Amino acid sequence: MRSRLFLFFILIASQFLFSCRKQTLFEQVPSTYTHIYFKNELHDSDSLSILDYLYFYNGGGVAVGDINNDGLQDIFFTSNKKGGNKLYLNKGGFQFEDITQKAGVKGDADWSTGVTMADVNGDGLPDIYVCTVSGKFNLKGHNELYINNGDLSFTERSAEFGLAFHDYSTQAAFFDYDKDGDLDCYLLNQSDHLVDVIRDTSVRRKYSPEAGDRLLRNDDGKFTDVTSKAGIYGSGLGYGLGIAVGDLNNDGWDDIYVGNDFHENDYYYVNNRDGTFSEIGASAFGHYSRFSMGNDMADYNNDGLLDLVTMDMLPPDESVLKTYGGDDALDIYKYKLINMGFQYQYSRNALQRNNDGKHFSEMALYAGIAATDWSWAPLLADFDNDGIKDLFVSNGIMRRPSDLDYLKFIYNSNVQEILDKSRKNDASILNLMPPGKSHNYMFKGSAQEKFRDESAAWGMDFVGISNGAAYVDLDNDGDLDLVVNRMNDPAGIYRNNTSGRNFLDIKLKGSGKNGFGIGTKIYLFAGGKMQLQQQQPTRGFQSSVSPVVHFGLDSLELVDSLIVVWPNLKLEKLHHIVPNRVLELKQEDASDSFMVQELMPPATPLFKNITEDLSIPWKHSEDSFFDFNVQAFIPHEESTLGPKLAVGDLNGDGIEDFFVCGAKKWPGAMFIQEADGKFTRTNENLFQEDAAMEDVDALFFDADGDKDLDLYVVSGGNEYSGQSPLLNDRLYLNDGKGNFIKSDGLPPMFANKSCVSVADIDGDGDQDIFVGGRTDAKSYGNIPESYLLLNDGKGHFRIATNEWAPGLRNVGMVSAAKFADLNRDGKPDLVLVGEWMPLTIFMNTGNQLKKSPKNCAGSMANCQLSSGWWQSLEISDVDGNGYPDIIAGNYGLNSKLTASAEFPLKLFLLDYDNNGRQDQILANVSKGKYYSFLGKDELEKQLPVIKKKYLQYRGFAGKTMEEVFGDKLSSAKILQASTMASAIFMNDGKGNFKMKELPMPAQLSPIFGILAVDLDGDGKKELVCGGNFYGVQPYEGRYDASYGIVLKQDGHGNFFPLSMSESGLIVTGETRDIKTIQGPRGYPYILVARNNDSLMVFKQSMSTFHPAPGQ
Repeated sequence: MRSRLFLFFILIASQFLFSCRKQTLFEQVPSTYTHIYFKNELHDSDSLSILDYLYFYNGGGVAVGDINNDGLQDIFFTSNKKGGNKLYLNKGGFQFEDITQKAGVKGDADWSTGVTMADVNGDGLPDIYVCTVSGKFNLKGHNELYINNGDLSFTERSAEFGLAFHDYSTQAAFFDYDKDGDLDCYLLNQSDHLVDVIRDTSVRRKYSPEAGDRLLRNDDGKFTDVTSKAGIYGSGLGYGLGIAVGDLNNDGWDDIYVGNDFHENDYYYVNNRDGTFSEIGASAFGHYSRFSMGNDMADYNNDGLLDLVTMDMLPPDESVLKTYGGDDALDIYKYKLINMGFQYQYSRNALQRNNDGKHFSEMALYAGIAATDWSWAPLLADFDNDGIKDLFVSNGIMRRPSDLDYLKFIYNSNVQEILDKSRKNDASILNLMPPGKSHNYMFKGSAQEKFRDESAAWGMDFVGISNGAAYVDLDNDGDLDLVVNRMNDPAGIYRNNTSGRNFLDIKLKGSGKNGFGIGTKIYLFAGGKMQLQQQQPTRGFQSSVSPVVHFGLDSLELVDSLIVVWPNLKLEKLHHIVPNRVLELKQEDASDSFMVQELMPPATPLFKNITEDLSIPWKHSEDSFFDFNVQAFIPHEESTLGPKLAVGDLNGDGIEDFFVCGAKKWPGAMFIQEADGKFTRTNENLFQEDAAMEDVDALFFDADGDKDLDLYVVSGGNEYSGQSPLLNDRLYLNDGKGNFIKSDGLPPMFANKSCVSVADIDGDGDQDIFVGGRTDAKSYGNIPESYLLLNDGKGHFRIATNEWAPGLRNVGMVSAAKFADLNRDGKPDLVLVGEWMPLTIFMNTGNQLKKSPKNCAGSMANCQLSSGWWQSLEISDVDGNGYPDIIAGNYGLNSKLTASAEFPLKLFLLDYDNNGRQDQILANVSKGKYYSFLGKDELEKQLPVIKKKYLQYRGFAGKTMEEVFGDKLSSAKILQASTMASAIFMNDGKGNFKMKELPMPAQLSPIFGILAVDLDGDGKKELVCGGNFYGVQPYEGRYDASYGIVLKQDGHGNFFPLSMSESGLIVTGETRDIKTIQGPRGYPYILVARNNDSLMVFKQSMSTFHPAPGQ
């Protein structure tokens, strides 16, 4: 009696504490209430620890499913000790019963990892497949398949089904890859070798019986290994930690994405629909997470394409970040990864936005989810029922083996010898690893494709070690709860308190042996929007979620329609569905055949790639110059900014020709267009003479007044300095027939320059020239000279900068310039942008170019609030008010580098060690304080004194700029950038320019090429943009998310992006310039110049081409 009363009071107290706590979206239900006492207890020991087993701290998984078909979802946990797995029966109201013993599922393996619930034998009941690690470290056991007997008991039958693997398994995903009606299996395994042993990619095709991944075909209940035959890598090279399955390319067949830890690439297997797969990751992704952990596949932006998110270990806190051994220095990075044949990888979470199933844009930095510390399970789901998916991330590790102080110690040869001889020092060595407990993260999704961190507000305040996780509606109240497997703490059961928003849950009944309809795609249409879900329980990390498909509907009171595409590609349509219920659907009711083209009819693309048709025989080739070897602290390379293009009719035949800039040792090239639209190279010997120069910009104009187009070529490239003659620009004069000779009409200009623009600034009838200075090739941050050249009318020029444009000579680090009549007074004004520069305007008074007055309250022109890392410029009247607007390409918002009016990005120029050399210290803000962007190792390359000041990384970590550099900062020159967003500056005709950020796709990489042109004849200018930039350190990570962008507008300067399928513009690599060139009969081509690559040419589709009058 006393024991019953005691239990009663505990329950009452638990409910009281549970209900009285300030309510958040998620509320942790105590184990005293749920009766879930599972804890994955794990501690380093003398016999086994992380010193032995790399994945000792990876923890266990979670699987949820209704094992007895009572409408309540039950829970299974895996443990890293023999017999520690647990199965809990859901009794309703967040009450659970431990039925592990009587169900017979505690497990006999020494070490269990991932778990999946799936109907393996096709009887309509969820079975349980547990992955294990065995065959090393004296761990015994095999993967276990528990077949559901239908009476709350299970029988282990893995050997009978061919699934009793004795290897290093992480997780299994069941799906019908060959559409024969039963579930096949992908078994994700861990590597069998140490991470220090970096093998090149040639070993991918070498089958490993213990460590390689497996594709297992279900042949009437017996699983057959078809790994090699199907084109799956089964080698020991992969460190498989994440598996996601779904139809990424929208062809109706399930594809596979595998996340690999360490140096091996992630794998993207496209289903060939013939029983085989093709791994196309290299062409589909610009880069991956370096330490890929768990992953998820879901349509986070509701565009009808499944996207991908992968977890990594990037810490958001400066005190941990600067002790974290994530990305190597560039030389080591290239040796360990790129030279070995691996793809680019960066230590941060990755959000791969799906553009068309073949091209993905990684945008986790833009989305705000790149740094969540030591993360395991990402789960994309609509947790607040607003119709937009949110992101949960499980987090934490017992100790941090990537701590740089620990790594420096452990890789000492003497320490290695001690470890090899005895284990008596293991405990003291383990204690050198800092603890890594953390809270889990919860991000709220948005229609703008950004996620807001709501961890605290949504109840994720528990600090611990969370590994596997699953979402599930445990109490059938229409929102998704969370179950988390924790290490050394009781499992986390989180109740979702969402209320007042509608939902629709869908329970699928498949045909044949796929009872839960794995692979089914559901399109929901409501309120003018679409949502897509695909049925696949295996998600996150070592876990599987509820098989009940959940849609949040916000305030919508009716679902207009559902389109359900079953795995056999049969289609079912439903209309006018009332929400707030569980809708049960059966595959046998589907009769129509599904065609993706009917659901999402393909648009006629605006452009067609005709590069191969024209076959222009030229490629831009960079030399081996490496900016960081000359200036270790330069923020990024300045030598890879070409090539630029110049377009014009050079021989008077009425057809446009072009010149493309060359790189050092590889001359620029001039191409004459023939009547058939093909191009012929000309004047080759002339440009070969100047091959030692680096061309950075070019322009056709009539320099000598003879009515034909001459060529001006700008020299730069960041290699030459001082009085090097290789810095002088070149003027080539045209004889009217396309034959050029080099002129001596230019004065010497020994600056590292960037751009050229021409106009008749003095009204004398000839063209004058502005040439922008880019950088000091020996000391980035020093302002180079820019030039204003006046023409004598015969093609001879003199420098007139000081007399005509006070303040222009050292205006800044100019990257782009254009003349335009901004105020319609008939005189050309000068517009400039550059790095660490605001939008800068010099107005033409008739006898002077005068910098317009600063008025930050009304205009962004010459205002520090518009300072950025501007790279490109276009001027056009986009809103039709008669005044030219300014479009400027910036560095973008998909970056670790951030800038705002309150906290601008800063570059401190100082001589810290008094050696007479300027040090450039780039500083970023975190939580309101400025820190060096570079870590201790990188700073020490140029400043050895830092090593003396901070002997350990932990002493340097978390130190602000003031703490590290002290009084030296007070005398430093500071450059600032207040925005990194590419933008349009709207001209109101009164001298004011209002800044508007361009849409999201234009913010995913630096923009180097912008073209404003009316493509569809509607009188409104579209913008065609291109970018990407690879010349950065690994810690920053290359910018490769852009494939070219087409932005349409509403006539008022408001732009919206076309999808890749709508635009047809798919440009890979680093775009540096975009120009239109008229082809035969006035047909417009889009010419794209790429760094270190060939040219690309696109033409408009006939159905979208509207020729100008008279053509």
